[in-house]
Amino acid sequence: MRVFVGEFLCGGGMASTPLEQIPPSLLSEGRAMWHALVTDFAAWAAVVTPLDARLEHLADDLPRHVQRFPVKASANVVESWLEAAQRCDMAILVAPETDGELHRLIAIFRDSGVEVLAVDETTVRMAADKWLTAQWLEKHNIATPVTWAKGCRLPDDATRKIDGWGSIGRDAQRWVRKPRDGCGSESIRVFDDRASASLEMQRNEIVQAWIAGRPASILIVGAMADGGMTMGRNQQVICPAMWQDCEWGQDAPPLASQSGGSWARYRGGSGPIESDLQSRGRALADQVLRALPEPPRGFMGIDFILADRPEEDCVIEINPRLTTSYIGVRELVRGNLTSIWESCRSPESAISRLSFEWSSDQVRWTTEGEVHTQARQ
Repeated sequence: MRVFVGEFLCGGGMASTPLEQIPPSLLSEGRAMWHALVTDFAAWAAVVTPLDARLEHLADDLPRHVQRFPVKASANVVESWLEAAQRCDMAILVAPETDGELHRLIAIFRDSGVEVLAVDETTVRMAADKWLTAQWLEKHNIATPVTWAKGCRLPDDATRKIDGWGSIGRDAQRWVRKPRDGCGSESIRVFDDRASASLEMQRNEIVQAWIAGRPASILIVGAMADGGMTMGRNQQVICPAMWQDCEWGQDAPPLASQSGGSWARYRGGSGPIESDLQSRGRALADQVLRALPEPPRGFMGIDFILADRPEEDCVIEINPRLTTSYIGVRELVRGNLTSIWESCRSPESAISRLSFEWSSDQVRWTTEGEVHTQARQ
């Protein structure tokens, strides 16, 4: 079996952009996810993967049989990716939601007949826009912070105390401003009041109530559910909930374009979270999964807050793609999470292969791809 693994930053998506202009944190996260995916798929399949010609050194410790092809600044990235993917049995794409890039890539590949391991089109569109996500969550009675976007028309609802979607944090003491279609945490700003958060708000941004608690996430791994590889069976693995490690600062922001407030930056994560809290995170994930128009295929991440007050637990974002938490989660599973798709090629063994066991160890990872595992005391 041949699998195409395309990660946007490492795979030449920004080959025409000088390396010094690519945010280092995004590049390191991309490299960590790409390396983990390629290594895991290569354990049971022939992997084909694009690589920015300037980043050849990143492949030094990949399995030797992985087939790489360089992408140069002069290349048409989508065409070169697609040409390689059409010779494979399936493809997985990791790209930013910014400017609709992820949705565009998935649509082009599927329209060209490539079997893409990704969620359905409706879910990609919703999850790639945090404003649409907030509306979707509230419409399905899933707790999410009060959220609004500049210039977006809201329904005439006399029960709303402030303009916005969401039910949690109407009296919040802090507020977050971030891009509607951003990925990572490079452009997140935190303010002490709603007025300050809204002062320089742009049309491509949202402002959201800050919920006191700890950020966490759950990664979903879904097999194909279109009557093809799994013969109609909807199969998925819900990974353990993991903590997110976020750094906060009051000094100069990481990006010169930011102003006001304090900055936030994702640094990695750890887990699994304590057993008494797992059920709270799983309850939020179950609500999202039940509301989706189709069972998820490929990878999907759910970011949430386990609040200081349990009644304020809420979903923050839905990521319609692989997330960085994979580099930590994969260390806890006894087996290979990507083998869910290998087993789907042999339906007779698919059910048994989906029963993954999880280690009781603790794992911590960084966005640079460093992973540290420690036995639970």
